[in-house]
Amino acid sequence: MSWKSLYKRAQIENKELDIYWDELINRGIATEEELRLVTNINGYNERSLDAVLYAKTGYRSLEQIDEEY
Repeated sequence: MSWKSLYKRAQIENKELDIYWDELINRGIATEEELRLVTNINGYNERSLDAVLYAKTGYRSLEQIDEEY
């Protein structure tokens, strides 16, 4: 895989993480400060955001929350 395709893939993944981050804040699940703390410790990745979601709500995904309501 070329560096260009790896770079493009990383950009797409970061955009998806940005959307997930915004959803956690907009839904009132976490504050920006909480997300910054966790991602500074564990890295800016889906696993870290999933951990915040689970710790704050007990749900494993935003889709699971949507199914409940």
